[in-house]
Amino acid sequence: MEHDAAHKHIYHLPTVVADLLRLVAPDWVGQLDFANLEDRSPEFLDDAHRKSIGDLVFSVRLRRGRLPTGERPYVLILLEFQSNVDLRMAKRVRKYTKLLLDRVSRKGARRRREGQPWVLPIVVYNGSRPWSASGQASDLMLLPSKEMRRDLALHQPQAYRLLVAGGALTSGAPTAEDWPLHNRVSATVRLQQANRARELAPRYLEEAKRFPGVADRAFRQALHAWAKALWSDRTGGGRGFPGFDDLEQDGEEAMTSLMHANWDRNDAELCSEAKKQGLRQGRVQGRVEEGVRLISHLAALKFGPRTSERLSSLLNGLNGREDLDRVGDWIIECDSGEDLLKRVSALEAKAGDGNGG
Repeated sequence: MEHDAAHKHIYHLPTVVADLLRLVAPDWVGQLDFANLEDRSPEFLDDAHRKSIGDLVFSVRLRRGRLPTGERPYVLILLEFQSNVDLRMAKRVRKYTKLLLDRVSRKGARRRREGQPWVLPIVVYNGSRPWSASGQASDLMLLPSKEMRRDLALHQPQAYRLLVAGGALTSGAPTAEDWPLHNRVSATVRLQQANRARELAPRYLEEAKRFPGVADRAFRQALHAWAKALWSDRTGGGRGFPGFDDLEQDGEEAMTSLMHANWDRNDAELCSEAKKQGLRQGRVQGRVEEGVRLISHLAALKFGPRTSERLSSLLNGLNGREDLDRVGDWIIECDSGEDLLKRVSALEAKAGDGNGG
C-alpha cells in the first residue's frame, strides 16, 4: 500500500500529468492548457448503482475553440496503474470510460449542450514482466482476415495508451532511455530502475537536481516518498532512508551516512532467512554458541565487521537463546550499528545484574 500510495502521489501533481502527456501525446499536447487541469473523482456508479473505483481522473481544457456554452472544450484523462499484467485491462478501461462519460452526461442540460468530451485512457505499467495485454481494439477481436481487422478497426475505439514505467521491456513501447531527461515521469522511472537499495539515495539526488526551485518542491517531496517506498521494497521493510529535509539541506552528507548503514534486498532476505532458520534451529537444539556466531554474522552483513566484533563480546554476557532472539530482531529493526550496540549493552547490563542477584 505504501508503494501504491507513493506512486499515485506523484501522478496527482499537475506538472507530472503534463509531462506524462508530453510522452504519450507529443503531437497535440501543446493544444492543452494545463493551468486549467482539474482533478476529478475516480469513483463511478453504473445504472444499478454499483460502485467502481478507478485510479485517477483529470480534465484539461484546450487553449483554443469554444463550445455552444461559450466554454473551451476539454479532454478527460483516465489513469490506471498496473504492477502486474492484466489481460482484461482493455475491458476494464472501456468500462471506466463508459461510466465516466455517463457521469458527465448526468450533469444536466447545460453539460449536454457541450456534447461528450474526448477521453484519453492511459495505463502506466511498472511491473517487472513485459506487458503482454493488448491495448488495441483490432487486436482483441477474433476475425478471420487482416483485411477485416483493418477495416473494422476504423470503427472501433482504441482501448488505451500504454506507458511502460518499470524495468520490463515491451516490444514497440518507448522506454525511459528514449525520454527527455528533464521530464518528471522520466525521473520517476529512472529512480525505479535503481535495482539495489544503495543506489536509491544517489539516484534520488541526481534526479531531484534536475528540478530545483520552490515551484518543484512538491515534486521533489513526492519523488522522495517514491524513493522511500522503493527503499522499503528493496530492503524487505527496512528503515533508515534519509528524510526529505536532510537530503534538501545536505544531500551528500545524508547519502554518505546511508551508505555506511546500507544493505540491499539480498542482504535483507539473507538476514531474515538466516534468522528464521538458524535461530529456530538454535532454540530447538540449544546451541547457544552457534546462535552467537550467527548473530555476529548477521551484524557484519548489515553494519560491518567493527560492529560485529564489538557485538560478539557483548553477546557472551547474555542469558541464552531468548536474549539472542531479541538481538536478532534488533539487527533487522535498527538503522545503525550504534543503535544496535546501545540496545545490546543495556540488555547485557540487565543480564549481568540478574546473574549477580
